[in-house]
Amino acid sequence: MVRILIQMRAAMLAHRRSSAFGTASLIFFAIIGLLSALSTLLLGFTHYPTASAGTDVLAVVMAVWVIGRVAYAAFTGGGGTLRVEMFRLLPIPRRALGRALLVVGLFDPALLFMALAFACLVALGAQSGIGPALVGAIGVLLTLALTSILVSMVEAAMPAGSRRRQDAGTMLVAIVISLIAIAGTLLPTLTTALRTGSIPVLSDIVRILPTGWAAVAVDGARSGDVLLTVCPLAGQAVLLAVLLRVWPALLSRRLDGTLNSAQRRRAHGARTPILPQTPTGAVVAKELRMWVRDPLRLTFLIIAAIVGLGVCVIAELTHGTSLLLPFAGILTVVIAGAGGCNLYGSDGLSLRLTVMTPGAERADVRGRQLAWLLIVGPYALCLTVVLTLISGQTWAWPWALGPLAAVIGGAAGLVPLVSLIAVLPLDENGGPAPAWPAKVWATLILTALSAAPAIALLVVGALEQSLVLQWLAVPVGILTGIALAVGLGRAAQKRLESRQFEILAQLAATTSPA
Repeated sequence: MVRILIQMRAAMLAHRRSSAFGTASLIFFAIIGLLSALSTLLLGFTHYPTASAGTDVLAVVMAVWVIGRVAYAAFTGGGGTLRVEMFRLLPIPRRALGRALLVVGLFDPALLFMALAFACLVALGAQSGIGPALVGAIGVLLTLALTSILVSMVEAAMPAGSRRRQDAGTMLVAIVISLIAIAGTLLPTLTTALRTGSIPVLSDIVRILPTGWAAVAVDGARSGDVLLTVCPLAGQAVLLAVLLRVWPALLSRRLDGTLNSAQRRRAHGARTPILPQTPTGAVVAKELRMWVRDPLRLTFLIIAAIVGLGVCVIAELTHGTSLLLPFAGILTVVIAGAGGCNLYGSDGLSLRLTVMTPGAERADVRGRQLAWLLIVGPYALCLTVVLTLISGQTWAWPWALGPLAAVIGGAAGLVPLVSLIAVLPLDENGGPAPAWPAKVWATLILTALSAAPAIALLVVGALEQSLVLQWLAVPVGILTGIALAVGLGRAAQKRLESRQFEILAQLAATTSPA
């Protein structure tokens, strides 16, 4: 059965990445993963001021890898390639099915990159001899096994339940991913602090987490402490045994549970309309609801709010510098813009309403732009003004406001246009397609580039020590944002008019039963 399941998973992965765009994105992220794994591996060959410093650095890096992989499994909504519901009616014992699915989970391609990265423990131990290197190898295997079963359990625990459960899951996933993003951004700072031992509490935390137990065991082997060597590895083995014990019950609950909860009827009284009663106003109202109700969109909005604020505030808390505070709004806009890179693909066959309505393309595009602006624009502007005032950096006003206006307009223009290029329908679980991260990264880069004219003027003004040129960047950023929002929106409208039937056919072919 395991061999058949592995073949099924390979066939599904090949089918999902059959397009040229999907193949290119797969190659791109494989290169990124390989480079990240190699850079982590090099940490094991580095000489540290003390042996405990090396242990702490590798422990925090391994924690970022493991939590990031588990968070991604939760973010995709339990969208594993093999849906366990397919086996619900088959006469297969639950324990046998659970064991088979766990074995299949070991063939996760991400584990290959993690194994290469975690080899840094072996390299660190090899600096002290063969014994610590062997301890590191055992710790790597146990950590990979724990990661694999955690991914399987998260995917099994994430099916759609009640509406409140979906919302709570979305909030939790968004917060976890945001914390991972902040930790990844501050990873050089964290590793520096661990090298110097300037934050003892951080060292204790990374050692207490199960992701750091393997590194602690290597540290114990290097110092000749048998108890410190055996106990962390034994703890990993016990935790693995506990998860293996819980897994069959979790799998049975997934297979026996009800995936679709009954919708409650709500009585709505008469409401005074706020938006104009026009086609564009109707699209704006629909999009405002979608940004709040769609788990994928809501997740990205939460990530944008937390990461945009967190990265800039943590620098103040850890280094005592308020240099980044004025730019929290810009970072928030860039991330939030990337969250709308695939609106038409995530909307599915609702595009038929636009196709069947003559002349609805302009209202559809402009409505999506206005809805995004209403959600992100005021928040980003208020965040920029408040944090700039708190920072007390008067020089930062043109540097914050000029690029902010540009990226707001650039993102508003890119959201509909990019979502109409290489449209990616959701997978069978309602999660993002495999090539979706490539569109996210492309949108992030393009949105940031929209501030180039304003930033160029700011740099010239700083070099010439001219406040007039620096403040001139604010109207330049406003004009750039308006031009990008209008121009790119018009380009999106033309593309929708010319490609709407092609896009609809692609969405219909993807969502239709095989």
